[in-house]
Amino acid sequence: MRKTWVALAICMAFATTVFGQSSGNFTYGSNSQSERCVLNNNNTGSITGGQTCSLGAGPSCTLDTDCTAPAICFNPTGATGSGQCVDSTSGGSCTSDSQCTTPGQTCVIPAGAASGSCGAVLNGACIGGFTVGIKTSSGNGNVFVVRPSAVIGLLTDVSIGSKNSTIIGTSSALAGVDVSVKVSPASGQHNPTLTPAYPVTYDSRFIQISSNLFSVLGSLCTTTTGCYISFNESTVSAHSFDWIASNLSSGQYNVTVNWTSSLGDFGVANSMTCVGPVNLTVQQNKVFQFNTVNSF
Repeated sequence: MRKTWVALAICMAFATTVFGQSSGNFTYGSNSQSERCVLNNNNTGSITGGQTCSLGAGPSCTLDTDCTAPAICFNPTGATGSGQCVDSTSGGSCTSDSQCTTPGQTCVIPAGAASGSCGAVLNGACIGGFTVGIKTSSGNGNVFVVRPSAVIGLLTDVSIGSKNSTIIGTSSALAGVDVSVKVSPASGQHNPTLTPAYPVTYDSRFIQISSNLFSVLGSLCTTTTGCYISFNESTVSAHSFDWIASNLSSGQYNVTVNWTSSLGDFGVANSMTCVGPVNLTVQQNKVFQFNTVNSF
């Protein structure tokens, strides 16, 4: 028992150290010392620390003069620097990119529609990760059990409203983090079979708020649609997951974990992801007999 604790202590001190166990080899990597996402209790739900990726809102502003025309300053609270420069053309609706004045936004037109909305989508532009090494023993039936575990933070912030003749009736934000694993052999070794062979969503959230209130106030909600405020939120989560690498040969392999962010903003919105801390454990096991997988 004492030897086991000594080996574990050495492994945690050096991210790529490998030691022998009755079930095979084990290796460990972590960025927990430098990356830590924190949700702040400051009445805004801001997220700090960790490795962050932000699509970003338009330039901050207080008054319309702080924005480049024809963009206007959408500032519901009126606080200094807390507004966002947004497109003023038809409340953000558009038929071409030239009508979108908010930096980074383009005209997104749904299939079959005559017009769309000014927004921005960012997929996989923020990437993080690290690699650990592990050595396999000789013999058949060796597999790696690869388990990345991570703390994920998601920020989605949306607003709607009206100002002058501009009505922003719908805003949405998307934030998500996908994790992938790669097992790289040395020269002359087998290419392993990885299951699953695709990225896994560790967290993803879509949020949308819509209202026709501002367009029907003049008629006191007497239209057939009435007055409404609609709020939608969707979340997908998995904070750890097991990848199985099989078809291994004796020798050294490098195991890499990567994470990428998916972000999207439409209307008056801001989205951000945060990753950290992250732990990666890889253990070699030997499969003597495959079990039948239950279908569901």
